[in-house]
Amino acid sequence: MHTPFTTHITIKFHQADPAGIMFFAQIYTISHDVFEQFVQACGFSWKTWFLNGPIMTPIRHCECDYLRPFKAGETYRVELSVIEFSSSSFKIRYEFFQEQTKQATVQIVHVCLDSKSFQKTQLPADIKTAFLPYYKEVADGEK
Repeated sequence: MHTPFTTHITIKFHQADPAGIMFFAQIYTISHDVFEQFVQACGFSWKTWFLNGPIMTPIRHCECDYLRPFKAGETYRVELSVIEFSSSSFKIRYEFFQEQTKQATVQIVHVCLDSKSFQKTQLPADIKTAFLPYYKEVADGEK
């Protein structure tokens, strides 16, 4: 059975517009913050993953479906699932909830590059193994 990586976030005042609604681009920053927590929970050190590891995993594609507004001062649950592996990339889905109501879905594709040559490289087995417990098979219409 699939269990997502779960955390909670609170929208800060500086992330919102004067009406108290989160500025739309902030969701990508929040998603990346959750990704940083996730890779560490999977056993990778922050410095190795983001600064001096043998590979880097920049974002190749990102998209978001906003379903409801995010309000400053409110707390939301974020559920992260890995929904796709390829030979050189992986796709992460972030689902944002307030209680049981889904607020938004973010999907981000990371590609694996060699840190020295900046050339695309194979997805390392240790990353796939560490991420597999969070893998969720989704139907083609959901991707």
